[in-house]
Amino acid sequence: MKRLLLSLLLLCMQGAQADAVSDAYSAGSSYGKANSSQGTSGMKSTSPSDVIPGYTANPSQSGYYGGVQGGDGGISDKGQTELGQNAAGQAIISAGTTNPAVTIDPSAPFITAGKDAESTSDAVVSGTYDQCTDTTVSKSTFQNYTCDRDTNYTGTCIRIATAGGHFVTQSTLQTITVDPTSWVYTVANGGVLAQFSLPGGATLVSATLSLHSKNAPTYLSHMQLWGNDIATKNENGDYTQSFSINAAGVVIPDSGIVTAPITAKSGLNIVLDYFQGGFLAWNLTVQIQATQQVWVPEITWAAPNCNVDPATSQLTSTTCTLAGGNRTTIINGQTQTIYSDCWQYTDTYQVNAATNGTCSSLMSNASCTASSTSCTETTNGVCSHVSQTYQCQQVYTSTGKLCGGNYLCMSGDCNDTTGAGDSGFDTAVAKLAGLASAGADVTNDQINIKAFTGQAMSCRKAMAGFSNCCVDSGWGNSAGLANCNSDEMAIGKAKAKKVVVSVGEACNTAVLGVCIQKKQVYCVFGGKLARIIQEQGRRDQLGVSFGSGDSPNCRGITVPELQDINFDLINFADFYTDLMTNQKIPDSSVMVQQVKDRIAAQVNAQTGGK
Repeated sequence: MKRLLLSLLLLCMQGAQADAVSDAYSAGSSYGKANSSQGTSGMKSTSPSDVIPGYTANPSQSGYYGGVQGGDGGISDKGQTELGQNAAGQAIISAGTTNPAVTIDPSAPFITAGKDAESTSDAVVSGTYDQCTDTTVSKSTFQNYTCDRDTNYTGTCIRIATAGGHFVTQSTLQTITVDPTSWVYTVANGGVLAQFSLPGGATLVSATLSLHSKNAPTYLSHMQLWGNDIATKNENGDYTQSFSINAAGVVIPDSGIVTAPITAKSGLNIVLDYFQGGFLAWNLTVQIQATQQVWVPEITWAAPNCNVDPATSQLTSTTCTLAGGNRTTIINGQTQTIYSDCWQYTDTYQVNAATNGTCSSLMSNASCTASSTSCTETTNGVCSHVSQTYQCQQVYTSTGKLCGGNYLCMSGDCNDTTGAGDSGFDTAVAKLAGLASAGADVTNDQINIKAFTGQAMSCRKAMAGFSNCCVDSGWGNSAGLANCNSDEMAIGKAKAKKVVVSVGEACNTAVLGVCIQKKQVYCVFGGKLARIIQEQGRRDQLGVSFGSGDSPNCRGITVPELQDINFDLINFADFYTDLMTNQKIPDSSVMVQQVKDRIAAQVNAQTGGK
């Protein structure tokens, strides 16, 4: 900021000089841009063979690499051939066969000591030689191995209920007693019209009618009701008269109003006050067949919202996560109540995705014990892929004599019990092989040099009816793998060779935004050493990840990164097995016998065969 303020001040004070500085800057910038590519162009136009002695673009050693699924190009056989043909190999072989024999003096201490031992051999064997005892020596070494595998994980489906319902039309048989006080009486045509209400549109099934007289003169004569002519008594006083009405099948008008004319005796008028005053009253009871709209509560469950596929998973538990009770809804202006025991359930599923991964041989080895596990990938917040460390024990045993505190090995495997794992030979060879592999992986890009470059590959996982093309074993034997492509088969074989690193999971196929099939993504390397150095050096030491399932990063390791890796901290144990399997060492028993025969021949020559 101080420099900026100073620059602004100078610009204000020396405006004339600003243009000159600007012109000078522009000239310098143009000159720099014009020459910026000369260095790169010069390097591109330079032939490596002109500047590097003995350079060749296609070294013969390139034929030893056959890729992930290929062999080693017969490198081990060619190595044995070279051992027998080149000068160094010939020198080694001839050292044991053509060099002049060493002259042995019969009075040499080791000869006389041997003779003494021979003379006391019976005592040693019979056990009377008290300075020596039979003993067995054992030595155990422990080595850590790391592998990767998928684990079972859990997921959930959430089911949500919605309150609702609908009306249904039901036909019901109802018995209705018409309130006598609800009858309406009016004078008409010299008589009285009696009116009362029933449900409109209902169909009559039966009806009974009674007349109650309370100290009233008999003026009534007839009532007309639903085609029935009802004749009343001709007497005064208190009484009740009942009538059976034939009304089956009669339909009540939609208005619901029923009219029944009542006529008096000839020459007499009905006094309306008798009805309105309660001296005369009709009691009517009817049975009707009526229809009504009945509310039927209904609970609708939405499609489950799942982060796993229930079809390929196992339901382990169901929990109510939104308590039940009454809910209300407004239908046609009416409030309706709906009850549910639970309004939301959460179903927990276990996804049986566990595989042995690259851990098969370690899991089946009784001498190996899982010592630690770290999660390297999660699904739905639950660990679904782990890196597991096994500690494997190797026991070396030899038999011999313990004489005066010194152990004399007699079984021929003394090196295993006296120095197993101490020489560091395996580690040294692994480091040298890693260095050689890094040099062989340099690309044509001489500026951005990278080593141990991998390739991103993926396989489809079992989901929604698809085959599982990410299995760890069974390739070529399982009918379920018939639809797997060649890349997926290559991944299966690469897993067996332990040259893959799991990167993560991604969606392979989606329909309408919903993933219906997933894929597992790996970085596949050209050899086991490349995988070890990439995994333990780049990822674990430098913290440079392999990306994600959606964006894998299987790039090689740059030269500065290689320089920052501490190879002393890398565990090459996975490579040791290949090292010991591929090397061809002459039979030690044959070599020992040759030495014995030569020593015996020289001793006989010195002693005259005595």
